Amino acid sequence: MPSTGEPSLGERLAAARQAHGWSSTEVATQLRLPLHVIERLERNDYAGINDAVFLRGYLRSYATLVGLPVEQALGVADAHSQVAPLVATGTISRSRYLFERYSASATYLTLTALIVVPAVWLATHGGLRQDLARVTPLDPPAMRSVPAPLPDSAAAGAGTEAGGSAASLAMSPTDAAGAITLTPREQTPIVASMTPFQLTEPSRQPEPPAVETATAQAGEGAHRLVLRLAEPSWVEVSTADGRKLEYAMLAAGSVHEYRSDGVLNISVGNTGGAQLHADGNAIDLSRFQRGNVAHLRLFADGSAVAERGQP
Repeated sequence: MPSTGEPSLGERLAAARQAHGWSSTEVATQLRLPLHVIERLERNDYAGINDAVFLRGYLRSYATLVGLPVEQALGVADAHSQVAPLVATGTISRSRYLFERYSASATYLTLTALIVVPAVWLATHGGLRQDLARVTPLDPPAMRSVPAPLPDSAAAGAGTEAGGSAASLAMSPTDAAGAITLTPREQTPIVASMTPFQLTEPSRQPEPPAVETATAQAGEGAHRLVLRLAEPSWVEVSTADGRKLEYAMLAAGSVHEYRSDGVLNISVGNTGGAQLHADGNAIDLSRFQRGNVAHLRLFADGSAVAERGQP
C-alpha cells in the first residue's frame, strides 16, 4: 500500500486489539477465524483471501469487535477484493432437457393406460352372456292319454245308446292297460338349476312367555309379600337381622312370594315394571323411589303399612 503518513487498517486493528489487552489468539477465538487470517489482516496481506464476500466479512467482524468504524473497513475491503468469475461446468441440449423433464410423466401415463383400458374392456364386454343358460324344471314330463281303437261290437253300435254304454265299459279302469296308450310329450333337455331353494315350513305362532313362580319363605310367617315383575329387575329382600331372602336379578314375567313374622327391608330396581302386594294390599313403589330404585320397610308395626327404607 502506498504510504500516506496515516496508519493502515491493519495497523489500526492491531493497535485497537492491544488497547483491549487481547492477543491475536483471543481475537481469533472470538471471531471464530483461523489465527493466520487474523495475522494477515493486521499485516494488510489480503492475498488468497481477497474474495469480496470473505474479505468484507473478515474486516467487518474485526472492526466491529475492536470498535473501529465499519465503513472504513468496508472501503478497504472493496479496494482490495475481487469477484470470482462464473465458470460454466457443462451444458445440456434442449431436446435432452425436455426428455428428462417429461419422460417420467409419459411413462406413468402409459402404464396407467395399459392397466385401465383392459380393465374397462373386461368390465363392458368380458361378462358371460345371460341368455346362454336356460332353467328347466326337473319334474317328469306329463303323460297324455290317447283312447285305443274300439272293439268291433262297440263300433257297430256306436250310434245307439247301448252302443255308447258298451264303449264306456270298454274304457273302464279294468281294461285300462289294453285300452289306453300313454305317449310322453316331446322330450327336452333338462338343465339343473344351481339356485338354492328353501323348504317352506308352516309359520308357528309365538308361544306366550312362561310365567315363572318362585317362592322364598322365612318360616311360616304371618305376613305375606308377593312381587310380580313385568320387566327384569334387581331385587333384594332381607329381614331385620340382615338375613337375605332374595338377592338377585329376577326375570321378567316371574312372580315371587315371601313370608315373614317380622320386618322386611326391600329394594326393587326398575320399578316401572314391578308390582308389590303386602298381605293383599298393593304398595305404591313410586312413593319410595329414588332414581329407578325403591327402598322401603314393611311390617314394622305389625301391619302392612310401608315406610321409606335406607338405600
